Parts: sequence; C-alpha cells; structure tokens
Amino acid sequence: MKTLSFFTTLFLYLLLASPFILVKAANKLVVDCENKLHKATHCANGSLYGLIENVPSEADYMTLVDDIHPYVMRNPARGKSGNQHPFGDAIEVARRLSRTPGALVSVDLADILPYWPYKWPGMQKWLDEVRSFIRDKKASGLTNWYGYEIWNEAENTWRDSNGYNFLEFWKETYKVIREMDPDEKIIGPCDGLYSEERMRPFLQFCKENNVLPDIMCWHELMGVELIPRRQKAYRELERSLGIKELPITINEYCDVEHELEGQPGSSARFIGKFERYNVESALISWWFVPQPGRLGSLLATDSKKGAGWYFYKWYSDMTGDMVYVKPPNDSSKLVDGAASVDDAKEYISFIFGGPNDGTIQTTFVNLPSFIGDVAKVKFEKVDWISKDTVSNGPNTVFEKQYSVVNGQITVTVNNCNASSGYRLYITKGDNSGPIEESVEVPIIFIPEGTYRIINRNSGKALSVANDSKNNAANVHQWTYSNKASQQWKITEDGGYRILNVNANKVLDMDNESLKDGGNALIWPDTGALNQRWLIEDAGNGYVNIINYNSEKALDVEKNSNADGGNVIQWTLTNSANQQWQLIPIGSDTPVTPQVSTPAPKPTTTSAPTPTSSSSKNSCSDAILKKGYKCCSNDCFVIYTDDDGTWGIENDQWCGCDTPSTCPTSITSQGYRCCKENNCSVIETDDSGKWGIEDGQWCGISNKC
Repeated sequence: MKTLSFFTTLFLYLLLASPFILVKAANKLVVDCENKLHKATHCANGSLYGLIENVPSEADYMTLVDDIHPYVMRNPARGKSGNQHPFGDAIEVARRLSRTPGALVSVDLADILPYWPYKWPGMQKWLDEVRSFIRDKKASGLTNWYGYEIWNEAENTWRDSNGYNFLEFWKETYKVIREMDPDEKIIGPCDGLYSEERMRPFLQFCKENNVLPDIMCWHELMGVELIPRRQKAYRELERSLGIKELPITINEYCDVEHELEGQPGSSARFIGKFERYNVESALISWWFVPQPGRLGSLLATDSKKGAGWYFYKWYSDMTGDMVYVKPPNDSSKLVDGAASVDDAKEYISFIFGGPNDGTIQTTFVNLPSFIGDVAKVKFEKVDWISKDTVSNGPNTVFEKQYSVVNGQITVTVNNCNASSGYRLYITKGDNSGPIEESVEVPIIFIPEGTYRIINRNSGKALSVANDSKNNAANVHQWTYSNKASQQWKITEDGGYRILNVNANKVLDMDNESLKDGGNALIWPDTGALNQRWLIEDAGNGYVNIINYNSEKALDVEKNSNADGGNVIQWTLTNSANQQWQLIPIGSDTPVTPQVSTPAPKPTTTSAPTPTSSSSKNSCSDAILKKGYKCCSNDCFVIYTDDDGTWGIENDQWCGCDTPSTCPTSITSQGYRCCKENNCSVIETDDSGKWGIEDGQWCGISNKC
C-alpha cells in the first residue's frame, strides 16, 4: 500500500525543522496524532512477581500500586514452601489487585513445581496439582484473571525424559483446563525467546489437535532491537499456517543489561514497540529474586519509588487513543517512545527515552483541532541513577508555546541522556507570552517497490560486481543491462532497506564506517544502522542516499564515468556523483520525491462564507461547512475523505465535484487517479492497481 501515512509501507524523511539546530536523523521522532492504534490500555504496565502478599504493604498499596494502574501481573499458581518460590501466590495477589480496576493476574502454573529447572513430579501428579489450583481459583470468586500459562521456558526446562514430549504434555494439560474452566484463556508456549524453529511445529501441532492457545506468548530479553523483526515474523508464520491472529503477551521483558530493569530510558523503547505492534500485554522481568514485590524494579525499596515508577506513572495516566510514533530506527536500540491523544480531555502525551546524542527532536503532525493555532508544551524529565536509588520524581524543564503550522509543531530538547525518561505534554495554548516559531517539516516519501538506481554524473546503474551473491561483494556502477544484480527493492524498515534482487542482501557500509571513503558492499540484513538509508530530495528528479550510521552520502568515487567505478560514502556536497535517479522496474520514468500536503483540517475560527464569484457550489456541503470553497471547473481530485473529494487551487484546499475514476482506497491516501486511457499497471496491492504519470504513482482507472 502506497499510503501517505508514513507509518505503513513508505519511508519518510523529515527535513530539519530549524536552520539553526542540527539534529541527526538518529535522534528524530515523529508522532502522528491522527494515526490511532488502539485505546490506551497501558499494555506494558505489568511485571513478574512484581506484587506479592505483603510487598508493597497494605499501607502503601493505593499510592504505590493502585496509582500506577497496573494491567497484567504474573504470579505463580502456588506461593508456598515447596513451590518455585514461597511467595507471590496468584490467588492472594489477585485478591489484593481486585480493588484496582482493570488489573489482572496471569497464572504461571509451572511455578507450582520446585527448583530450576523444574522438578517434574510425573504427569498424574502434575495434572492433580493443576486441578487443585483450578478448584481453589474458582472457589475464590475472583474474576480478575488474565489466563493460565501452562509452562515456562520449555526450551530450558522441559525434558523428554519426563515421559512425554512437550507437545503431548501441552495437549494433556490443555484438555484438563478446558474441561474444568472452559471460559478461561490459555497462554503459551511461553518460551524464553522467539524461535520459528520451535514455534512452527508448536502451532502446527496445536492446530491439528485443536489445542491452540488463546494468547500467544514468549519473552523479550535478548535485545529491544529484535522486537520488530520477531513480531513481523510471528504474524507471517500465522498467515503461512492459516491461523487467525492471536493476541500476544510478552510475559517477561528487559534490557540485556539486567541492571537496567525498570530504567526509564530502557523501558521507553520497549513500551514504544509494544504499543506500535499492538502487543496485548507485556510484563517487566524479575532478575533480582531477593527483591520481589517491587513492580519490576520500579520501586527502589519495598516502600519507596524509583525513577521508573514515575515514568510508568506518566504511561499509566495516558487515556484516549494510543497513536503511532515513528522512531529514528525501529530495529535499533535508539530513542523511542509512546504517545496518546485524548480528544475528550484535550491533551497529547508523549513519553520517550533511550540512547541519543544529547538532542532529541520530535515532530507532531496532524495535530487535533482542539490544539488550535498555538500549542502549549510542557517538557518534563525524570533522572535515573540505579534501580535501587530512591527518586523524588520528575522535574519540569520548560513550558513553552509553539505556533502551529499546517497542523504540526516540532519540539527540540537538549541535554538528554540514555537513562532518563522524558515527557512532552501538549494542550491548547492561550497566545499569552512569547510564542516559539514553528517551521513546517515537509514529509518526503518514496513508494515501496523495485528500482534501478542511476547515478546522475555517469548515467550508470548501482550494481553488484560480477553479479555476486556473496557476503561483502563489492558495489560499483555499471551500464544498465536489466540484470537482477542491478535491481534494488526499497522498503521501509527503520529507514530505507535497499535490497539487491539477485543476491537477496542489503546495501551496507563496510565495517560500519563513519569515514569519507567507506566502501559500499552487500551483506545479509541485520537491521543495523549502517544498512539503513535516508532519501533526500536533491532537486530535478534526483535524490541523495544518506547512510543512517555515518550520515554520509552514497558517492561514485572520483567522479568516475567508467564501468566499474567504485561506490563509496562521502560527506554530502550534492555534486552530481552523489545524486541518483530511482526508476521503477518496468518503467522509464524516474520517481520524483513528493512532499506530502496534510489533509485539510477544520478551521479553529469561524468558517468563511464562500462566495459565488470565487467558487461554484457544486461540491460537498460538508466541505463548504468547514469553510473551504469549491474548486473551479475541471477539478483534479487528489484527496478523498468522508467529507468529499478535494483538490488544490492557488495553494489552498478546495472541494471537487469530480467523481474519482479509481478506487477510493487509493485516492483516500492522497494519490491521484491516472488518466482514463492510462491502463499500464506497474504494481498491484491491497489498495488496487497502480500506474505512474509524470513520475508519480497514480491509481489505475476503474474503466481499464
């Protein structure tokens, strides 16, 4: 889908919002206030053994637990002597949590057993233990349950010497739960990490035996940068097996550096990704076994708040809708965050943190109408020293007002670090005091597709030497001859991924070089920054291709015009040997980067009255009521929404009476219909059939 929303299949590059502040691409975030993901549920606000029978104490419960609005807490079915741990009993914890609306308990059945790895008691005794817990759970009368986790980290804790393989064990336990508690959800397989080698046979078996879990589950403890790839891989696995999308719970998450458990900067990146990928619930790990009940290290002591608590308090206070945040690179360890928009309470809240170079720039686009022409921005931070350090809470760094330009503002904050947590809280301004000038950040997009990439200076194509498929094969220029080694698939994946069609490897800067002269080659995709690229408009239909890691331009060495001229990186000079054309395969027309124009928004003042002398009144009444005029005759439709069809005249939005000749699934994204006699289909996707006119994507007419 070639959508104007830069948060789907298109790559967007954001130009600097101010000529006076240089902000590296690796420190830029974008919040799309109209791209709503789901209602705010605080999906990542839970923990393993984060609440036990007496920690936090009853005296502290309301201020430490209830105030942070936990979602799912994970506890053992039994928490007595002889179990995995002699505390944290699920029924007792569920009873404590029952006073907090929305708080649920996920039951770790395996922790009924002693030791690690678990001491297996035999199938019959195991099933008796499960039956006993279900009877006690039902007798409690409590209803705040998330579901049953049948096992935990089977790849480490299950032994076929138990007398059954894991899949048969799963089936037997599943059947008992369904018989005794048919309405409760079953969660699994709860592996210690996502592995398709394990997940595929598990799902195949479950489908064939009618024992699919209600909620899919695994841990994320091996690196936050791996989450996007695993989420996508799992959804693709479901599709390949013909299984409906299951909710996902990540029942343990933490940085690979365990000491960062609960740290605001580390947590922000997990929260951002879990919200973005619609993970249903996620629970902070519990690496520090002598300290249960501390909400996943959000508390510094059993009764005192750490910096993490205050960060999750910001998170738990989010209401309304969660909206899409585009981080600098989704598949990296860099700064990330989550945002919400509440139309009823009229605020935007954005929490963020993680590795950065000290300056973070956030652009808010498609601001809701309640913000008006001036936005009031409050910037707060909470500093973190260690998980055991008591925090006095957040500090307000500044409160400023920003003028809104074309539905957006850009806020740049300085003196940031990787460990602190940050919040930008935005409400309607009041025009009092100084107002920060906003400079619109144009959004430049390139349609996803397969291209030949032609150097402006030489007219030769970006190619892999000798048609090689080997790792580290050199990239150079060569006269275009329609070879697959000269064709590149461009997709958005935390920046542009430029994939060689022949080798199925990505364009890579050797050894993560930051220097002028660093060599371009191909390598298997790891998602690293030296394999991700920005696209900047160089003018006249050409682009600069900028490495994310080095921020240097793809360059033909020594301005070579010869076949075999080497391709390197070099500081951007915008010379012809650093400029490239992107020509879709199957077309001779280069794609020109487009600067998107946000959809028209209701005016915040009284709507002007259209006059018959300046427009005709044959367009939608809904458009006229918003204060916009009708376009003149022969309007060219470039946008469609619930109000009608839109065009642009004299740099102003106006209403068209011209019906779309191509699917609204294309025009509603901001693309034009092709001319009716243009039936040359370049690409087909879920939106419809696409062509190219004047170097731009367009929708093929329904008459073709």
